[in-house]
Amino acid sequence: MTATHTGRDGRPLVTTTQAAYSLGMQPKQFRDWARRRTLAPAGSRPNPSRGQALALWDLADIADAVRHQETKTPACQGV
Repeated sequence: MTATHTGRDGRPLVTTTQAAYSLGMQPKQFRDWARRRTLAPAGSRPNPSRGQALALWDLADIADAVRHQETKTPACQGV
């Protein structure tokens, strides 16, 4: 984990909830989506509620996965 908590593109790392919101998903949906695309958290930070550490995600990794997904989706199913 980096001490500055920034991603590859210089933007701050985000929590699972924030990452899910950015894609219009619930946190569990985002974790499943990320798992299917072999995305892994870029770091973690202690949970203020004393539970499991919070995963931190790099928005650049998420953007790359979305772009990759869009290039694989056919533009027209033409029948």
